[in-house]
Amino acid sequence: MRVVLIVSAVFAAFVAGVAAQQPPSSPALTPAGSPFEQAAVDRGRDILVNQCGFCHGSNARGGSGGPDLTRSELVQSDEGGRELTAFLRNGRPDKGMPAFDLPVEQSKDLATFLHATIFLNANRRLYQVLDIVVGDAKAGETYFRGAGKCAGCHSVTGDLKSVGAKYDAVTLQGKILMPRGGRGEGPPKPAYMDKNAARATITLPSKQTISGVLVRLTDFDVTLYDSETGQIRSWLRSGDTPKIDVVDPLQAHIDQWTRWTDSDMHNVTAYLAGVK
Repeated sequence: MRVVLIVSAVFAAFVAGVAAQQPPSSPALTPAGSPFEQAAVDRGRDILVNQCGFCHGSNARGGSGGPDLTRSELVQSDEGGRELTAFLRNGRPDKGMPAFDLPVEQSKDLATFLHATIFLNANRRLYQVLDIVVGDAKAGETYFRGAGKCAGCHSVTGDLKSVGAKYDAVTLQGKILMPRGGRGEGPPKPAYMDKNAARATITLPSKQTISGVLVRLTDFDVTLYDSETGQIRSWLRSGDTPKIDVVDPLQAHIDQWTRWTDSDMHNVTAYLAGVK
């Protein structure tokens, strides 16, 4: 009897331990306004936690040595899991990333979860905006001309003249944070058609150089758009060949993402909203 009780106690402790290791339930990632199927998002979350969570965290925002997948260029440019599937099957052994031969459907679910997370982050988790002009306009002007270094590229008497009359406050703040497209810009268009699209120069092994608007850049290929001819050309990549140099005219906005505080963001919005 004593042996049975001991075994029962050990089993109960084991079950409790396993239950404690299960990831906590998370709220639905697909509230009204999100274009992603909840079931696929849930399956993708489970795959992330079980297969990738140790390195990338249970929410994909980074973990034990693994980067934030929501900021990954490959993930953001992925279409329907195709790029992600190819990447997972090869991995990056040189950077400690093993190969994962997941079934295509699981790769698609993982991609859906990551895209849903990115979508909600980009849309501030679909928060309903009631009054966005809550900052201090004077403090916003000080930040614009000082610590924010905005005045190095922009001027309220030049490119931003009457910007507060041109855009409502919600659209204006969206353009500050995401100057390519963003809210209030009508139907989406390809990123490479944006006037501020990133450009790249490719140097082939023959030393020939080709320049154009960057359409796509992954570990496996690179695609450029020639705005003069309307042609799109692609090259396969092998390591650092061909050499690729990227110039993003909006890099300062991208770098600013990690420096914004809520106060600075609202203050600058209040300042520019008053530039009539």
